[in-house]
Amino acid sequence: MQDFAISPTSWPSDISGSNVVSGFLSGYLVASPLVLQNVVELATQYPSCRIVATGHSLGGSRASLFVADLTLRYPKLTPRVYLYTYGQAKCGNQVFSQYMDTLGVPIFREVNRGDIAPHLPFENENPYVHFGTEAWVNLSNQTVFCKTGEYGHCSASLSPTAYNLADHSTYKGL
Repeated sequence: MQDFAISPTSWPSDISGSNVVSGFLSGYLVASPLVLQNVVELATQYPSCRIVATGHSLGGSRASLFVADLTLRYPKLTPRVYLYTYGQAKCGNQVFSQYMDTLGVPIFREVNRGDIAPHLPFENENPYVHFGTEAWVNLSNQTVFCKTGEYGHCSASLSPTAYNLADHSTYKGL
């Protein structure tokens, strides 16, 4: 049900005007204290290791929230953080997206062909946008890369009639 709770909620409090999808955030907040504690302990124990956050679909959105939270609470860890998502829905507004894009964290979102999930929630229903670099495996199975502001050349170039649920469950390697 959390996937369908798309009302905007103000978060994180450190970023004025930032809003994220309420349902995505509620699940993240349940797990975040333990996850943050464990990641910080491991990062301290292994100072030369990268911190890679990843997830598919809702997990990708929550991995993004984790990266925002971690970098705000532990800014010294930011240079070690990487974010890779697959079929991630839009999880924040323009302010949140701008914050994510200015972190200096490598952010890659893979979109498989006509996967509908990365287009949700639909633009006319809410203020949510993507961030980072999109790696779109297009309908010809070629990978096209687009950064924020260039998404019209990637999966956003598809007509909504090309969106489908089947492509959401056929990411290579997942």
